[in-house]
Amino acid sequence: MLKAIFKGLATTFIFFALAEVGLRVAYTVRNAMVRYVPLPYAFGDDYGPTPPWLDRLMILRGDPELVWRLEPNVHRTYLDVFSPVRVESDRLTLLRRFNPAVPAEFRNNPTWAIDINADGFRGPEFSAAPPAGAVRIACVGDSWTFGMPVGQHETYPERLASWLGADLPGRRFDIRNFGVLGYSSFQGLQVFKSRVLALKPDVVAIGFGMNDSEVAGYRDKDMAGGSEPTPLRARITSALKGAVQSTEDYKLLDYAALVVRFKPKPLESYLKEPPDGKSGGTVDYDAIEPWTRVSPHDYEANIREMIGLARGQGARVVLLDNELWEGSPYRAVLKRIASELQAPLVDSYQLVTDARAGIERDLEQRFGLASATRGQTGADSGSSDGMTTVVFRVFKGDATVPRALSIVAANPALGGLSPNTILMHDDGQGGDERAGDGVWSYSARLPAGTTVSYVYTNSGARGRWEGLDVPHIRSVAVPSSSGAPVYLPIETFGRVYMQGDDWHTNAVGYDLIGHGVARAVEPLIR
Repeated sequence: MLKAIFKGLATTFIFFALAEVGLRVAYTVRNAMVRYVPLPYAFGDDYGPTPPWLDRLMILRGDPELVWRLEPNVHRTYLDVFSPVRVESDRLTLLRRFNPAVPAEFRNNPTWAIDINADGFRGPEFSAAPPAGAVRIACVGDSWTFGMPVGQHETYPERLASWLGADLPGRRFDIRNFGVLGYSSFQGLQVFKSRVLALKPDVVAIGFGMNDSEVAGYRDKDMAGGSEPTPLRARITSALKGAVQSTEDYKLLDYAALVVRFKPKPLESYLKEPPDGKSGGTVDYDAIEPWTRVSPHDYEANIREMIGLARGQGARVVLLDNELWEGSPYRAVLKRIASELQAPLVDSYQLVTDARAGIERDLEQRFGLASATRGQTGADSGSSDGMTTVVFRVFKGDATVPRALSIVAANPALGGLSPNTILMHDDGQGGDERAGDGVWSYSARLPAGTTVSYVYTNSGARGRWEGLDVPHIRSVAVPSSSGAPVYLPIETFGRVYMQGDDWHTNAVGYDLIGHGVARAVEPLIR
């Protein structure tokens, strides 16, 4: 019996050892053929499990003090899938695809490249000392500073360098990008102390807030740093467990089990939910402080400490707002700090918002259509039934429209969650102002004062989620009206103005931010 047991264990061990070697070879060969790393997006970031063969293409690794940091000496070219698709599963299929070749439907999607230097930050290698007479500027922040999702020379630190070079041609600048994906002000403060201060910068640009406000179920300060000594037995058990979990055999089996259990949230559920705080509501961060990465109170302390440390070395400070949420309490905190400490503040939200409004106005003028109603209309003299006639308008953009663009929301007047049911018009009817101009319109009566979440679809089968737009929930606060139709800004299918994805601006926005930071820096260094 013992001989049989030993033989069985030996056979099992040999099998898994050979499988381990085979998987490692297969992954190495597969990843050597990768030209573009897929960067898909999903509603609610509901991606499900990530395939183990992508582990070696990740650019973040764990860190005991910073929670995570960038992998040094990495070059990646990403394929952007913040774009329309036939069905939602196409995006997840791309993520889980073992074949590294890009499917035909995504081959025309944009790509963008990153280079991470030996110090683990985006950009060229750091020199110990700046060029003679150069002004050294340290840009500290999260993915807005890092530059998601744009190319190496489209980040705001790169654009800052270009603007300063153009405005002050006789000066030299040494600009460092210390932005790291997903960082909060807690992590930024640690980087500030360990890396930035040693460079003795002349100017520091600080941009945090977006990740601080994340309700992640943990606090950053509880995840980093040392812990109580662990007993030897527990350390051995943990080491053995870690060794098993690091094998490709285990990762693949675990991934397969997770895929079987993964049940993506249906798209219509996002339309049924009321918009969260970042869509116009409020969030009580005091009540959820234990589950928030960095509370507004700790955020303020972190920003103030960074400013104090920088000024203690004689550096000037520029603050940078980086949220696409006007009502964020972190935004209010940043404005108060800027006012009290007399630090220039670059209002990225306002820059992006103004540019978006300009795009909308340009489309109205281009097509000769009615101007959008921005803000309340006749709020003191609303219609007697409390309803407003709202005209939704969306330009087809680069999309081919075989049948019709459609709109769907939870409200029965907008399809009642049945996609490709409410067909919009480009025939001069149903609220459409001009037939055949590519701007599809739909007129609906909606309760004033409510917020409606909706998406567009393109020529899919009635009642099926086909012909999907970008993975983004659009919303509108329905204004009051004295009876006249309220025309909404003209949107574009396959595009969210001034955004590269749900969380970040695009290359145009980063250029505006770079220009804004340059205008804030120039008076400080004259």
